[in-house]
Amino acid sequence: MLGRFADMEVFVSVVSTGSFSGAARALNLSPSGVSKIVSRLETRLGMPLVIRSTRRLRLTAEGETYFLRARDILETVRRAEDEIGADTNHVSGILRISSNVPFAIHKVSPLVPKFLEEFPDLKLEIDFLDDPVDLIFERTDVALRSGELADSSMIAKRLMTSTRHIVASPNYLDRHGVPTAPEDLLHHNCLGLTGRKRFSRWSFRQPKRRRIEEIEVSGNLYFNNGESLRTFAMAGVGIARLSAFHIHKDVAEGRLLPVLEEYNPGDVEPMSAIYPAQSHVPRRIRSFMDFLGRNLPTQICI
Repeated sequence: MLGRFADMEVFVSVVSTGSFSGAARALNLSPSGVSKIVSRLETRLGMPLVIRSTRRLRLTAEGETYFLRARDILETVRRAEDEIGADTNHVSGILRISSNVPFAIHKVSPLVPKFLEEFPDLKLEIDFLDDPVDLIFERTDVALRSGELADSSMIAKRLMTSTRHIVASPNYLDRHGVPTAPEDLLHHNCLGLTGRKRFSRWSFRQPKRRRIEEIEVSGNLYFNNGESLRTFAMAGVGIARLSAFHIHKDVAEGRLLPVLEEYNPGDVEPMSAIYPAQSHVPRRIRSFMDFLGRNLPTQICI
């Protein structure tokens, strides 16, 4: 039975990492050893689980079923061990995190050395990814995302809020002029995000009309992540709308200048940690959440 659990863990690692070599690195085994274990598992079950090719690894229907069941079994074992060891400070295992790119670069990455020093037996796997991620299918423990929670099967814990600002580099403003009213942006190059039209509608407070109005801006450069917006705004290519956590150091040091602040509607961007709703939250996740709560500010403004 012990051998079956070991084989199960190797197979789940192969599927999770997407390759035999990836599982070998994660488990400190040789790729040939991993391949032999999977072949032994297939022989015992009497059916193929994996279709091997030079380009990618693909599961058979039986392999998909076995993976889902094996993953659940291993997670149940990990939860049992967590509960038994709940009265200790020891945290181990692999913590898989997905974070949008700006937050990962500017807020998560600087804290990683301190976190690993506090939890030396915990291994981190961090994906820098702005697109939504299926936590269950991708076997991701925590996703760090902006905005409000849409999926009710997930739990979202608010980490911090950050004000939004329209900024440009001194060089850009010297060459193209400083916009003094929101409608001036219609004549400026406003940087945007690909496939996200709502981010091209910028909100403004109109003091005389006492209401919030939107202006749809446009430009000649679009990206799939906010960090690129920051980079090219600093390079003087155009104007961008970004969160304070992302640019507060650039503003403080003069690389970016806020514009149209008198029209700022005062909206904020929430940053949350999202994880699957479950009766028992693994200690590795609880430890990470508590760490972020101790080390992140609750609000960032310019």
